[in-house]
Amino acid sequence: MTDQQYLQQAIDKPETFAALKAIVEALDRRFPDGNSAFQRVSRLAEECGELAAAVNHKENMGIKHQKHGQATDEHLVKELQDVLRAALGIARHYGLEDQLEQSIEDFYKAYQKDGFIY
Repeated sequence: MTDQQYLQQAIDKPETFAALKAIVEALDRRFPDGNSAFQRVSRLAEECGELAAAVNHKENMGIKHQKHGQATDEHLVKELQDVLRAALGIARHYGLEDQLEQSIEDFYKAYQKDGFIY
């Protein structure tokens, strides 16, 4: 793959962590007054609750299935992304995005070394 092709691929389909960081930055610009530490952690708690409800629905527990019909993968994926985005927003608030990314890479390498990632 040429450098130009690699660059175009990165533009067309950004690396997931970089894309998530860009989304969080965009949301911070779009909603500049909602980014205190407390607001971010409250948002994470709210999104975790919504994820729990989506999992509950997906597992056909409670009355969600009766009230709303079959759960969709799309809804579950949206709630998962919301939780990841809110958690990364906290890392951004404290300037820890690079450390978080490095920590993920370190864990990846450790699990790879131990034979759990092939």
